[in-house]
Amino acid sequence: MVNIQIRGNLVHLGLKTFPASENFDSIINSNSQTDFKNYLKKTLSGQKIIYQNTLPIIDSNSEIHVTSFENDNYYDDGYTFFRSNLDELTFKNEELKIPLEALENDYFLLDIKYGYGAGFETEIIDLSYENFETEGIKILRTKIFGNQKNIVQSLKLNYLNLEDLGRNKFDFTKTQTFILKNRTDRRYLSSEKKLGNQAEIIIKIKW
Repeated sequence: MVNIQIRGNLVHLGLKTFPASENFDSIINSNSQTDFKNYLKKTLSGQKIIYQNTLPIIDSNSEIHVTSFENDNYYDDGYTFFRSNLDELTFKNEELKIPLEALENDYFLLDIKYGYGAGFETEIIDLSYENFETEGIKILRTKIFGNQKNIVQSLKLNYLNLEDLGRNKFDFTKTQTFILKNRTDRRYLSSEKKLGNQAEIIIKIKW
């Protein structure tokens, strides 16, 4: 078995519905971070997650580790036979599309959380270091809504799409929440374009 991990700085994207209430308009018109924070806490149970994803940030602090383990041997320490800084690998640019079809109204939340840890981890059974070709690793990257930072959009081994196991081995250090209003019935948000060019930013909240 081969375990592939990307460790370092990461970003979590979470898109939620924004439930409206009787005092919804007054909250928006107040443009107060305190009012919005209180409103978000009160309506937490009514918020519905539409999309979420944790993605590694490509910089000099991020590394990819490929480790071989014996199948079904939980005491095997493993042999890490490939390690590289993420920004030293070859990339291909590809847009990340976050769907908006499930919105309940024109308003929605976008949480952008920054942290550190294993932003990606997967395992491939019946594959060992002896027949693993490191040049077969292909990383597709994208931007974060016009930000200069690149993130890993997806990872492939040859023609195989690798899926993150979602083991959540990370911690967050800061969060930005955007209250947004959809423009012209957009069907998705593009990671390659600035948020303000795709939706109306009602307010930006820092936690």
